[in-house]
Order: sequence, then C-alpha cells, then structure tokens
Amino acid sequence: MNDRLEHPTEEGLSDLIRWKTDAWQDPHMVSWYSGRMVVSESTNSLKNALEVGAIRRFASGRDVVDIGVGTGRAALPLVADGYRVTGIDSSQAMLDETRRLAAGAPIALKVGDLAALPCEDNAFDCAVALNVLVHFPNWRESLLEWKRVVRAGGRMVFDIHSLDHVHAAYGSDESRWPAALERTQTKGDFTHYMSRVSVDELVEFANGAGLTIVAAEPYGAFLGGGNVNWLSYAELDATHRWKRLLSWFARDQALFDLGNFLEDAIVRHLTPRVTGRMFVVLDNRPDREANARFAASVAARDAAIDRRDFAALLPWLPHTREQYAARIESLLKPLRNRRFFFGLFKTLMTRMPGFDLRGVVADEVLEQYIAWLEHEQIDERATRIARGWAEGAPFRIKDGIDVTIGAEYDLVKALLQNHFGIFDGGRQ
Repeated sequence: MNDRLEHPTEEGLSDLIRWKTDAWQDPHMVSWYSGRMVVSESTNSLKNALEVGAIRRFASGRDVVDIGVGTGRAALPLVADGYRVTGIDSSQAMLDETRRLAAGAPIALKVGDLAALPCEDNAFDCAVALNVLVHFPNWRESLLEWKRVVRAGGRMVFDIHSLDHVHAAYGSDESRWPAALERTQTKGDFTHYMSRVSVDELVEFANGAGLTIVAAEPYGAFLGGGNVNWLSYAELDATHRWKRLLSWFARDQALFDLGNFLEDAIVRHLTPRVTGRMFVVLDNRPDREANARFAASVAARDAAIDRRDFAALLPWLPHTREQYAARIESLLKPLRNRRFFFGLFKTLMTRMPGFDLRGVVADEVLEQYIAWLEHEQIDERATRIARGWAEGAPFRIKDGIDVTIGAEYDLVKALLQNHFGIFDGGRQ
C-alpha cells in the first residue's frame, strides 16, 4: 500500500514532517493550545502529572534543553527545580507564550527545528522532549541530532508510542487493526499520524548510535482521548460509558488518587506491551551489554505478565503484596472508584482469563466483580436474542413499517425472568 509509512516516499515523509513542524505557527492556535494544557477536564490533570513527573524523575545534570518546548509544560517545572533550561521550538508564537507563562523565570528560548538544533555540540547535560516525537516519523534522525548537543554521559528523555503495545493488542497484520488505529499509520493523514517504536528497534538504534537504554517506561493506561490503550479499546475506550467515567477524573479527587496510584505503583514498572505510550530514557554512552540486559529484563517482565498471576510481577514492583492489598482496599471504598476498577478488571479478564489477583484485591470485591461479569454476559446474550428473534421473518414489515420495534424490551425482560432466572420482573 503506497500510502503507508512502511514504504513511504521521501516526498511523503517530507510533507508530513513539514506539516507537523508548521502546525503551530498561528498565535490564535497557540493561545487555544495553551489554555487547553491547563484546563481541568477528563484525565488532563492525570496526564500532566504523569508526564511532568517522569520528566522530573529522569532529568539529570544542570544544563537542560527542552526540544519542542511548546508552552513550557516540561521546561518551567525544571526551571523551578533549579535547572538551567533552554527551550527550542519551531514556532515563535509558542516561544512567546512560554515567555509569558515563565513570568520572569530564567529560561533561554530559541527558534529551531527538532532535527537541526540551533545549538553547539556538547552544550547540555540533558535533552528532554514532551509530546514531540510522537508526531514525527524521523525519530532516529532527530535523536542523532539531540545526541550531538548532549555531552558524553548525558541523557535524553522523551515520550513516544509503543509498537509492541499495538502488536500485543491486534498483531502485526494491519488489515486486522480497527480503523481508528490504522489511520494513525497513514502518512497522508497528518492530523492523526502517530510515531511508534518497538523495544527491538530501540535496542538496535541504541547499539548503532552508541547509546545506553536506561528505561522504556509505559504510562497512560487509561487516559482516553488521543492516548488510546488498544488492549482495552473495544471494551472501554471506544464506549461512551467509559468516556463518561473518565470525565470524572477532573472532579473526583478519590478517582484521581486511584488512577495515579495504579500508574505510579504498577503500570510504569511493567513493559511497553501494556500501554500505548512510553517514556524512553537514553544515556549518551555506549554499552551494548547494558542494552542486552534491558531487553532481557523486558522479556522477563513480559513472561511474568503471561503467567497471569500478580505475584509473578512483584520482583519488579515497588511494594509488597500486603502493601498493595491495603492501599487498593482503601482506594476502592468509593463506589465510582470500584466501578472504574471493574472496567479494568473486565478488560483484564477478557484479555487474560483467570488472571490471579487474590491477596491483592479483597475477596469481597473479586466476588462482586465476578457476579457483575456474569450478569453483563447474560444481559448481552438476552439482548442478542431479543434483537435477532425476528430477523428475516415475513411478518416483520407491514405496510412499510417494522412492527417488531419496541418488542425487544418485553422480550429481554421475559428472557431474564423466565430463562436466565435472575430477574423477578420488578422495577426500582
């Protein structure tokens, strides 16, 4: 297929890169974007906490360059932490907004391209980029340019989408991918294109470029919006019910606390298979043995996930089983939290039936969830029967009108009451 990025033309790649680079030159667009970054709706606050938190944990040295600085979402917290920060962006309008938001805080700002930085060699201890390489197919060339400006032993920190995650969800055959995923690989769809990298590609690139992989840390397991978890797409992300539940993150502190705990104490310690996005950390020093150990560690964690037992993951997790049990029990007391966690539990049981969470999630909660799953499955069966009973029947259409419309409700009620035996016919 000549519109795919597997075999793109040089002209097609250039058009995509140029469009992505020039997309934020309009001051009105920048003003809208700046407001969007601070608005508290849906999971925006959680996304920001996770991303800025990762940048702060991994940043090193003293002199930092923020590539694609945007409105300073990563740069300004680093300035507050005492780093000497230089921000680079292709858009002067973005830099003007960063300067305004800096409110006098010391930060150097320069116009420049992510693959041709206006900086001298070895000028920085650390290069960071937030929500930048996710948009560009030329990630290898860009990282080599970033390496040029980072001192020996320095560091590069950036986020990108995970190809291993997509393959875990739908395999490598793109013809089996849902349309929403497939369009993110089309070079002509500038708005929706996403750059994805596998662990194997990272290892190969790092070895060839003289870099050491420090981390490929997954994040954003349930952020929704443009941060789809493809493992839960059909069950959660594509449903209005899940989107509605995620909208409460902006107003429910208890729900935010649950999501933040799951991300910080579990998700980021797993592998790029489990989420659509990851933070990659590369040190500017060659170490093929370290990269081999990194790949082996990822493989070992993937194997532990495949054992379908939470206990198998504990060697890589920061807390004991008892600590997880106590914290999760506390976090699941609010009903909305319990409903949210059920969505994750349902997806896990769909993808990996029999995954053992005993000793981590209270028995009473697991029993409730199992009952909810059974009832949902019965509801789905009853609904399929009710919607299909008159399919092709000669009496269905009379005088151009479908006379069976409305019959489904009473039929579902009869099925639940008389066939499945879980409904007494009463209404609350």
